[in-house]
Amino acid sequence: MESFIKQIIDHQLPKILAMESHRNDWRYQLLGLKDKMLFDQLMLMTRQELLGWLQWYDKAGTFSDHDCIRRGIPLLTKVQALTAAYQRIMREHEGWDGFMGTEYIRNRIL
Repeated sequence: MESFIKQIIDHQLPKILAMESHRNDWRYQLLGLKDKMLFDQLMLMTRQELLGWLQWYDKAGTFSDHDCIRRGIPLLTKVQALTAAYQRIMREHEGWDGFMGTEYIRNRIL
């Protein structure tokens, strides 16, 4: 029986540790915010922090200055990065109406 319990613990422990690290990681914490609380937190972030979060969340996206320059597209401003982060987080929340404040952003391509 003790061996069986040890096997269960050995199997589940990595998952438990990963969940705990998610709780402490600011990037995952952003995913738990919504509406005004999310907007307020994003406003406190620098452009580079926003770009860093976007690169972490969407590895296929073009967010870094280096990637934008290499592809010949304009660099994202802080407002564009904030809007992109807000949109990506809020679209995962059921019932989101597509607005960031009074501006409709659901289908905006950044």
